[in-house]
Amino acid sequence: MHSPQASYLKATEQPFVVSCFLVPGFSMLALSSLIEPLRSVNRLCGEDRYRWVVTSTQKGPVSASNGLEIKATHDLDALPKADLTIIVASLGLEHFAEAKLLSHIRWLRRQNRMFGAISNGTVLLAQAGVLDARKVTVHWETLEPLVAAYPDLQVSSEMYQIDGNVFTAAGGAASMDMILDLIASREGRSVAADVAEQFLHGAIRPSTDEQRPDLRWRYRLFDKRLEKAIMTMEKNCIKPIRISELAADIGVSERQLERLFLQAVCKSPSAFYLELRLERAYALMLNTSDSLEKIAENTGFSSQAHFSRAFKSWRGISPVAVRKKSRGDMSV
Repeated sequence: MHSPQASYLKATEQPFVVSCFLVPGFSMLALSSLIEPLRSVNRLCGEDRYRWVVTSTQKGPVSASNGLEIKATHDLDALPKADLTIIVASLGLEHFAEAKLLSHIRWLRRQNRMFGAISNGTVLLAQAGVLDARKVTVHWETLEPLVAAYPDLQVSSEMYQIDGNVFTAAGGAASMDMILDLIASREGRSVAADVAEQFLHGAIRPSTDEQRPDLRWRYRLFDKRLEKAIMTMEKNCIKPIRISELAADIGVSERQLERLFLQAVCKSPSAFYLELRLERAYALMLNTSDSLEKIAENTGFSSQAHFSRAFKSWRGISPVAVRKKSRGDMSV
């Protein structure tokens, strides 16, 4: 893994320019979290140390996932020179195919420039073939499908990654932690802390923090064996493992595992596992345009018909009906 404290982050001629490439349906929170800390550094230091430009496939307004629009001042035919280029995306990239952008990303890599992505923008970096041995992250809902599509990638479930000249953040507020890390490397930790304080951010989270809440907090667990069992389930949604294997993995019998689950979450291990996979499928239906067949495959169901029956039994509504209601509604 390449050092995040490499020469890429050392002070350069000011101002340091960040180019934010907006993919339609991008996360407004992610964009604000990326830009606002840079503005705050300029304000606190009393000089123009950072600048930012907004680019997209074409000039003009670009709609965020919340429906608001941000004006792009540059298009793919006239992208500005920048010290760091970040693809700001969200969910639902299936309909975004822009060969010029992928070509530009490859050019950045050949020029040894700093580049990266927020949320599912990491998928575009993977499509461009520029990640090599870099460690990256992506929004947790897309992590398993990305690993399945690109098994050689080093994909982390952590908040953000800065690996050499490649910057990736899982989305939303994690963008601020990533840019605060960059500010700390260039300006010093005290400046980064002052910026974080301006936004009532609290302590800057390290890149090693996991995206999702601690299992003990989420499920109110007090048994490390259960914690390990649920963690294993979450990591094996595409190819579910047998309950007998799960019990053996944590050193208990199947019967004892069932008692542990019933006491802690009032569900059997198999029922809990099924619901966990259905919740994952529901999120994919709401936030991606993957086919129902693909969603069924990515959540461990043997067929779309099997998935549809299980989902309707769980939610009282068919996956087809959910998909019809969710078209165009993306939020991360």
